[in-house]
This record gives sequence, structure tokens and C-alpha cells, in this order.
Amino acid sequence: MDAASIKKMIKDSGIDLVGIASAESLILANPPKPATALMPSVKSIIVMAVAQSLGAVYAPDIMLWTRNKMQTSRLLDETAEKVARRLEREGFLSLPVSSDKPVEIFKVNPETGKRFRQTRTVGFLSHKHAAVSCGMGQIGMNNLLLTPEFGPHQRLCAIVTAAPLEPDPKQELSLCKNCRKCIKACPAGALTDSGYNVDPCFVYWTYGFKQLTPSRLRDWPGYFRMLAHHLKKRDLLIESGQTYITDVDNCIECMRACPVGENWKPIRPQHLPQQKSGGTV
Repeated sequence: MDAASIKKMIKDSGIDLVGIASAESLILANPPKPATALMPSVKSIIVMAVAQSLGAVYAPDIMLWTRNKMQTSRLLDETAEKVARRLEREGFLSLPVSSDKPVEIFKVNPETGKRFRQTRTVGFLSHKHAAVSCGMGQIGMNNLLLTPEFGPHQRLCAIVTAAPLEPDPKQELSLCKNCRKCIKACPAGALTDSGYNVDPCFVYWTYGFKQLTPSRLRDWPGYFRMLAHHLKKRDLLIESGQTYITDVDNCIECMRACPVGENWKPIRPQHLPQQKSGGTV
């Protein structure tokens, strides 16, 4: 099987974008996660993307988008399993890396040994950096992968394989024009002109809280008042159950605000009210 036949097989399964990166020239995230840590004999990384429903992205309730996220993830994972099995029948060790979970969970910084202020989750392979490595797109100010076709509106999956496939060239893309729409849309203040802060993003995206757990004793009364305000309007126990079952998120405002994506220009809504979620109180 060569690169062209694998790409055709993947596209025929309903995948929108496919690229192949060389393991030797893979762009790494921070902390670095080389593909050789998953498979010492790796030669290639196959990256796949499925466009999300734009109607789901702009739906009034984020739970409708969550369902679409689950369905696109399922399509990607099923395709990755099928292609990986085919590659192994051809004699090449292969590992599908899911579009979603599992992730590694860190409470302590492995580099310094110091406790993170907020728990961090890191994928076993950075799909968006692998996508950049094969010229599929670039990472924007919103810390999301942007592609010329769909902007930030796609899910990603990958296959790590020992098959020596012809890689796609990297590209110097200028999709992010620093329009600052994502910065203005971020309800947690995680995006600024100086960069992306993962802690407030994670807390708001996961729980809907605009405040981090206080690091100073004097800030705890205000934090408890914030929790009490949420508890008046939300049932966090029921929400937690629904999150575990359907993986509901609380925010995709930076994604919704991004104007990148040629395929979506004719149908993108002009007005953008904030999406409802369990965390919007």
C-alpha cells in the first residue's frame, strides 16, 4: 500500500482531509510527545480530519454540538481502526490514536516536579501539530488547528505506523489574520494578545467556572460565593453524570467566532449570540 492508495481508502470512508507526516520531522507540542514514544519503529503518521456540522457549531445549546462532536469522533476512530488493521495485514505495525480520549492527566509538572495550579490533560499525540507537520493547516491565536477549507471546525485523528509512506510537504500558511475575534469572544479571558493560558480555559470549558481555585486564602470567600451562585441554577451532580456519558463541554466560543474556512463562508451566520451551556449563568 502506498500513500495514494491509503488516502483514497480513507477518503472513501467519508473522511474530508488526509495528510501524511514523517515521524522524523514531526512538529512536537509542549511537553514534547514524539511518535517514537508510542512506537519505536514508527516511520509515518497519517492524519485525518472530518468537518463538523456548522449548524451544530452555531446551535443555541452546546449539547447539540457535543453530539456532533461524538459522531465525528466515532467516524474518525472507526476509519483509523480499519486502516490500521489493513496496514498490519500488509506487514506494518500500526497504532490508531483516537480523536478523543484517553488522555494523560498531570497534577504535577513532570519537568519541574512542582504541582500545577490546575490539573493538566495531555493527549498521547498532538493531532494538531501532526496536521501542521503535513501541511494540513496552522495553529491560530485560538490555539486550534485552522485549515483553509474548514477553519477550526474539524475533528482530528491519527494513525502511527511503521509503513514508510511518502510524506506531504509542510506549508507556510497565513490563515490567522490576528483579527482578535477569538480573544473578544473568550468568556474566561484565556486568550490574550500575549498568548493562550490553558488553566482558565480548562476550568471554564470543563466546569463553566470563570474563576480558578484560589491560590491565596483571602480569595476563597469570593470563590465560595461563585460556587453558591452556580448551585442556585445548576445541578452539578446531574451535569457530571451527563458529562461522563456524553462528554458535554461548556464552551467553544473561540471556535464559533473564528472567520477562517473557505467552505463555510456562504453559510456562516452573521449574528452570533452566546451559546447556552450548563456553565452559562
